[in-house]
Amino acid sequence: VSTISLTTGLVMHGAFGIQQLGLSALAVVPALLGMWLGQVIRQRISARVFRACFLGFLLLLGLELVLRPLF
Repeated sequence: VSTISLTTGLVMHGAFGIQQLGLSALAVVPALLGMWLGQVIRQRISARVFRACFLGFLLLLGLELVLRPLF
């Protein structure tokens, strides 16, 4: 529902046209593959390990955002 609302808002404000539709559809493919891979990994490891890895990656992402202006 949020994706439909976002798309509607972008179209209404002229920020998203038909020419971007194909590229946007292609961008969905890696996202779906990532979700599938995450589910496969999640089924093979314990909830504790998954949580620790998830939080670790969030920490790395946050550090990257904080350090980005410095480099």
